Amino acid sequence: MAVTRGKKLKIVKQLGIFFAEIGYIPTRKEYSQMKHRPKFLTVKEIDRICKSWTHMLLMLEKETKDLWELIHQKPTIEEKMEKAQAAAAEKEDDYDEQDV
Repeated sequence: MAVTRGKKLKIVKQLGIFFAEIGYIPTRKEYSQMKHRPKFLTVKEIDRICKSWTHMLLMLEKETKDLWELIHQKPTIEEKMEKAQAAAAEKEDDYDEQDV
């Protein structure tokens, strides 16, 4: 059965949402080894529908510009500070446990 443009776009949007959730676009090898990726979207299935990983990325960039920008969005200063404070608090907890 032939793959329609609509099906390609649906798959690309689902992948874009997944990439936005994890915050980056993994390589083909990383994606194939991920345990929390969508189970129905294997690398083989992506290649069958989109012809290649590179072509899928090009479609993602061209067809879903909002998701592409969300994936490549740089964290703000506030987000960086929150992560740093959380890491520092976790480190302090580790030191407290070691003292006891």
